[in-house]
Amino acid sequence: MKAIKYVTAKDAAELEKIQATAIKSVQKARVLVQIAAVATIMHAHKHGDWTYAQKLVDGLGNTVNGAALVEWFKLYGGLNTDDNGFIGWSGKDYIEQRFEEAKATMWWELKVKSPFKGFDLEAALQKVIKDHNAMKEKVAGLTKEDQEKVNFKVNDATIQAVLKLCNFEAIIEEPVVEEAA
Repeated sequence: MKAIKYVTAKDAAELEKIQATAIKSVQKARVLVQIAAVATIMHAHKHGDWTYAQKLVDGLGNTVNGAALVEWFKLYGGLNTDDNGFIGWSGKDYIEQRFEEAKATMWWELKVKSPFKGFDLEAALQKVIKDHNAMKEKVAGLTKEDQEKVNFKVNDATIQAVLKLCNFEAIIEEPVVEEAA
């Protein structure tokens, strides 16, 4: 990359012109990437060569949201990935069935789906306990107005639900009262 030549705007009008040029440039670049992405899946459809998708992603580097572009290739090019990049594709028919949608969906609009990280009830409850203890220590230093925003009360239904979560059914069951004869 060649050196950046920085400029200083002499007034607000010139600053707005500099900003407008930057905005227009980015908008045009996104469209050019969309055109390249569609051309890439067209090439894969026609020639069975999906490897050019990785070349585009690598070539753009961190100049764009590469994760969104990868997601676009997965959704509309049927490309499969691992931690190192693209590793295969779902075939010509996959692209054919989604081609019109691919042209209509801009790559930068995609949100990358986070992989399911699982759930650990123990860790979640420990976090609640930690946050509660931290707030108990912090509350004394708060203004009266902010102290009124803190609520440490827990209703019976919530307590019962937490006990059930923790497998304390034996403790929370209603006691059996024997009637006197």
